[in-house]
Formats: sequence, structure tokens, C-alpha cells
Amino acid sequence: MTAPRPAHTMLPAQANASMARERVNMATKLDLGCGPFGKLEGAVGLDINDAAHVDVVHSLDDYPYPFNDAQFDHVEMSHILEHILQPARAMDEVYRIARPGASIRIVTPHYSSQLSYGDLTHYHHFGYVTITQMCRDGRFRMDECRLIFSDVYRVLGISLLANWFPRRWEKYLAFIFPGMYVEAKLTVVKP
Repeated sequence: MTAPRPAHTMLPAQANASMARERVNMATKLDLGCGPFGKLEGAVGLDINDAAHVDVVHSLDDYPYPFNDAQFDHVEMSHILEHILQPARAMDEVYRIARPGASIRIVTPHYSSQLSYGDLTHYHHFGYVTITQMCRDGRFRMDECRLIFSDVYRVLGISLLANWFPRRWEKYLAFIFPGMYVEAKLTVVKP
């Protein structure tokens, strides 16, 4: 016969779950859609798929996200925004869970790239103009937005010209000299 366990003692699984919840609640970095290959160092990883490094299993199409208001100093969104059904609503949630002055990094395939249209799970296609539109309401300040090209276009100087004149490049040359990705660095603006 075993002795009864005191009421305050946790089973190992309960202790692990409690410690994991505490770690998530104390985190200041978030990697949204961290995927099967790893996450930003020191961040809490959220993904729809349960993988070894995923801390929170949750769909980014289910709102609200399971985090506290104004919890994070940095939110990483690498190759995830194009997979979300309502990207504007997802950005509303990012705004909610980010602290004033938090940094947001977004990387997504550029709409002119076959990487954007070649994946059936991509619902939306983004470019420089699309990212700047996300900042129009004043909740996000765009600190940097750069177009990333293949090595050939970097050597030919297309990358340099496109990043100097991104609106003109998107309007006239994007499908002649396609980009690969858009990388944006935003800052959350809150009172």
C-alpha cells in the first residue's frame, strides 16, 4: 500500500506542464509559426503542428492567441503571414500581445516569386506596398523593408535598384526581375 500523496504535490507531467506554462507567461520573445525546423533562440515557439521545439500548439487562424496583452518585446513572423486566412486580424493580435516599442520581423515570399504561388497553403501574396499598407493606421512603424533577390539579380544590381525604388520596381519590373522575399522590421506604436 502506498502512502497518500499530499494535495500540493504535483505529478511529474503536471509539474512539467506547470513549468512550461510559467515559461510561456514569462517569455518576452515569440516566434509565431516556428515550424518544424527550429525557432528563434530564447523565444516561445507557437505552431499549429506539435514538434519538439514547439511550446504552444495553436492555429494562427484561431483568435485570440493564448498570450497576455502586452507580453512580448519581439515577435518573429518568418514565412507565416502568407499562410493565415485573415492577415489583418492576425496583425491585430500581434499588436495586442506586443509591448509598446516591441519589434516585429516579418519575412514572406514576394508576390512576384514562384515561392509565393508555388505553395497551395499560401492564401495571400505580399510585397513592399502590401507591408507599407499594414502600417497606415499608425499602430506599426516601418523601420525597414527590403526586397531580397537571388544571387544573379544581386550581382547585376537589380537588388540595389529595386530597394532604392521599391514602388516603381513593383509597378513596372517585378515580373521581369522577380524578387524572392520581402523582409520588414516594424515597431509597435502604443500610448
